[in-house]
Amino acid sequence: MLEVLVVVAIIALLISLLLPALGLARMQARIVRVHADLRHICLALDAYSLDYRDKLPPTRIGCTVGVQCQLPEELAHEKYLPPPPVTVFTHQAYFPDHFYPEHTYKYVAPGPVYYNGEFYDYPNEPYRPRARVWVPNDFPRCTDPEMTWEENVYGDFPDEDPPCPLRYAIWSIGPDPESPKFPRNEWTGQIAEDMFPLPRAYWLRRAGDTGLITHFTARAGHTYMSP
Repeated sequence: MLEVLVVVAIIALLISLLLPALGLARMQARIVRVHADLRHICLALDAYSLDYRDKLPPTRIGCTVGVQCQLPEELAHEKYLPPPPVTVFTHQAYFPDHFYPEHTYKYVAPGPVYYNGEFYDYPNEPYRPRARVWVPNDFPRCTDPEMTWEENVYGDFPDEDPPCPLRYAIWSIGPDPESPKFPRNEWTGQIAEDMFPLPRAYWLRRAGDTGLITHFTARAGHTYMSP
């Protein structure tokens, strides 16, 4: 009986040692899957751009919950990505975030925008709604906390401003939607999603960490991603 108890105790000890490693391995596998999903979306966006003379689908923003930076429905209409099921009443391509399946992966491309369901593309009228993004000054390294609020991805106002160095970005919210890494609005205390996804300080670095998983393409054509 004593020998059986010793064996059971040894097995329990080994399991307790292995469980954290198994948990990290499972998390790493989920991260790899998200990177694969984001790469798939990048290919869809690049294919769309080739078919539409270097243009990208507009960004979606608005006051309604669940519409911020959702995957553009143009990708579903042209069959680059799947459409939402009939039970989901949203105008978007349907590619649920592996870490947050209630929402799709996110997308932003500085420039034209659907704002509260209305399309805006007025490059010479800066007070109209535009899709903009905070771009670190050392882009694409993205380590500099100083950022510029960029919007001119298509070279609007060429005599006044250089074009935005970012072409588009997509991201997953990561394993913790309330990650302490994420910036918060100083008045409301809510997570400031408009600061996503380029600053490296917000990224997930390794299994067991929290933060965004991000892929983004520079205007020059190179694609970058978080670890």
